[in-house]
Amino acid sequence: MRLKGAVDVITGASSGIGEATAYAFARSRARLELGARRLERLNAVAEKCLKLGSPAVNARVLDVADWSSARAFIDAAIHDHERLDVLVNNAGAGWRGRLQDMPEEKVDELIATNLKGVIAMTRAALPSMVERRRGVIINVASVVAFRAAPYSALYSATKHAVAGLSHALRGELSGSGVKVCVVYPAGTSGTEFHKEGERGSGPRYSAEWVANLIVRTARFPRRDAMVMRLRLVDLAEPVFGGLMDHAIGEVRRRDVPERTPAS
Repeated sequence: MRLKGAVDVITGASSGIGEATAYAFARSRARLELGARRLERLNAVAEKCLKLGSPAVNARVLDVADWSSARAFIDAAIHDHERLDVLVNNAGAGWRGRLQDMPEEKVDELIATNLKGVIAMTRAALPSMVERRRGVIINVASVVAFRAAPYSALYSATKHAVAGLSHALRGELSGSGVKVCVVYPAGTSGTEFHKEGERGSGPRYSAEWVANLIVRTARFPRRDAMVMRLRLVDLAEPVFGGLMDHAIGEVRRRDVPERTPAS
């Protein structure tokens, strides 16, 4: 896809990978619709995107997990530009610890943001894309979508779900002109995500590196986009998955404090 002048929607654009992705698309002269819950931060990102070369940037408060908010955001983007070319579902939440210790409100938050948010934004964007027979949907998953991480059980489950949803939808949209892609970041530096508890393990990449991968995927859509070493992990999973569950669990257990049961 030609990115110059394209209309790109990015969720979770106020920081981390979303912010870096906004800047990367701005350098490609794309028109941007940026969504997040923190409008002040989002406005600062939008201002920088204009300086980097984007011809038009709109920033709006967005709660991806709210059906009406997702529809209103997409409707506003189409009203502004009369079309939608790229949707980057990047907004996400994380939590690290034992599943039995996970607060119920965090359970609801992860499912709502990481999975329902992708569904809500995608459902809102699809009618316009299908009608035009053109569009790219990029869902930001994680390496844990195929290598589940102990002590991040629910986060791993939501990212598995995003990958499964994306692959099924890709087949559903076959021949429609709309492409569905999954990007799999590993541990990402320069983000706020670890503050939510999901620090990741293994090699780390910068938010800018992931953003450039997202932009390349928009330009040349493909089913799965990841660094080669993660592909090797994916190939090894059916054979060595059980051993990796144990090994990673042992390593992560050192960082998770024991909870003393209430007396």
